[in-house]
Amino acid sequence: MVKRTIKYCKKILLLFSISLIGYFAVAFVLSILSTYPPPMDCTKSEQIFVSTNGIHLDFIVSIEKLPIDFREELRLPTNINFVSFGWGDRGFYLETPTWNELKFSTAIIAMFRKSETAMHVTNHRYKLDNWRSISICETQLNLLNQYIINSFSKGSEGQIVIIPNSGYTNQDEFYEANGNYNLINTCNSWVNRGLKTSKIKTSIWSPFDKGVLFHIRE
Repeated sequence: MVKRTIKYCKKILLLFSISLIGYFAVAFVLSILSTYPPPMDCTKSEQIFVSTNGIHLDFIVSIEKLPIDFREELRLPTNINFVSFGWGDRGFYLETPTWNELKFSTAIIAMFRKSETAMHVTNHRYKLDNWRSISICETQLNLLNQYIINSFSKGSEGQIVIIPNSGYTNQDEFYEANGNYNLINTCNSWVNRGLKTSKIKTSIWSPFDKGVLFHIRE
């Protein structure tokens, strides 16, 4: 009985190792391979940004470039210039303000279950040096704004739904989001998909920030 159990555990461990290696191999290849969006017949007079904390990507948009009704619904302060948007695992977001507070159970649930998600909205007064800029046209900006707006879950009356008392500081808030988080659909693949939707060259698929950043040239 013990020998069978050990043999069974070895097979499970081997299968898990092969799956993990396969996951990283596919992620590497598809991160390097680029999309080929159709040429846009418009002037690239607009600018957006992508930021990373070393693991997680966000979009940053000038507050003046967001639709007025969306700005009003978010109740954004008047003394800010930029707004960042991130999408990710709800439990991970709310239970892990810093990496020191990361729990093993939270990480496992985020990776291996289709968990609920949240939108993280952060206000910025100034542009930060580590933001990666992308020049786009007005049509692409409109596509990105709509993609971000559609990522917010709506309440019964069509309003975005704030998660009470959830911000890390007085400059950020969390909102209910659409979609589920898992190993395939990560916070970074959300950004990558937003770039695709906006007809911006990016990775075919990238669950990690490095793959997306690889295609953003300063």
